[in-house]
Amino acid sequence: MKEGKELFVTCPGNLEELLATELKEFGIPFIRKGFRGVYVPKSIENVYLINYCSRIATRVLLPLTQFRCSGKEDLYAAAKKIDWSLYLNVKKTFAIDSNVSHKELRNSLYASLVVKDAICDFFRDQCGERPSIDTQNPDVQLNLFIHQNHASLSLDTSGAPLYKRGYRAHSVDAPLQENIAAAILRYAGYNKDEVLCDPFCGSGTFLIEAAMSATFTPSGFYRKSFGFFNLPDFKEEEWQAFKETQNKKIIPLAKDKIFGSDSDPVVIGHCKKNIEIAGFKEAITPIQKDVRNLSCQATLVVSNPPYGKRVSLLAYTYKDFGSFIEKTGAKAHILCPESFLIKETGLRIKGKLDLMNGGLDVTLFSLTR
Repeated sequence: MKEGKELFVTCPGNLEELLATELKEFGIPFIRKGFRGVYVPKSIENVYLINYCSRIATRVLLPLTQFRCSGKEDLYAAAKKIDWSLYLNVKKTFAIDSNVSHKELRNSLYASLVVKDAICDFFRDQCGERPSIDTQNPDVQLNLFIHQNHASLSLDTSGAPLYKRGYRAHSVDAPLQENIAAAILRYAGYNKDEVLCDPFCGSGTFLIEAAMSATFTPSGFYRKSFGFFNLPDFKEEEWQAFKETQNKKIIPLAKDKIFGSDSDPVVIGHCKKNIEIAGFKEAITPIQKDVRNLSCQATLVVSNPPYGKRVSLLAYTYKDFGSFIEKTGAKAHILCPESFLIKETGLRIKGKLDLMNGGLDVTLFSLTR
């Protein structure tokens, strides 16, 4: 791992502080915050640790080159200069995820094509052949970031984004990303001694993320592959030993600690299947019940009620939620795209956190009676 001294760990916007705190708890030093992520010391150990254990991170990027970029020629030259044989060969596929804001490079797709051409030309010069592109399931995922004239080209050591845990077989429309759910639970102060309830549980993301946290199950426990499998420093025996050490920390999930409900029978069926895949079937049983008829001795309620694309948004949903909180006396945290709907709960707002989920701006409201 020769290029640069840092890894860049990305996360959703406004979660940088929570991510930095999580990584400090892992014992990772010298953290500095960036835009939608944090920088940490580069080592293969940190690559393993963050990819397998961080609940908030989206990707762990290994910068291959950072440079001033005035246009296409600079981008092509910088990409062509990298020794791609360390990470790729003509039998492997690759893809480039780009985020570009530059007056000369028209859009992210165009910038990706420039880098793709440089990589293919590198291999044609070396061996007369070129690797193929696979945007769906590439062997090697690359990340290009250009803001004004500053560019960074990185190898994505995560591969698929880390919120794709691997336990979700079924989903509702506009599902909550797993790492956002995990961050909300941390923000809400969730711990294994809380009694947690999600009265609009959907596909069960809050329930499963809470169960994973309470049992110390690593966030990457269900995943089959990571991008770092293609790093030159990757050693299978070291990776297996690391996983074994982390997996030994897993404890059973106590019963009667996590509850979920939803009024839609199809959604509850999907939720139960996801919980079964995650291995928590014996301790979590979501029920089909409307929030108006739900009774639960919860100390913490965290929920993402239906809005936007899922179903028509109705004010009485929030009135019913407010009544449920009055009944339970629990601490409440609710995601909502419109603040006027929160007023329908009849609860007081004691905190807010702006987030984005599925391309939609939403706010996490912390509520009290």
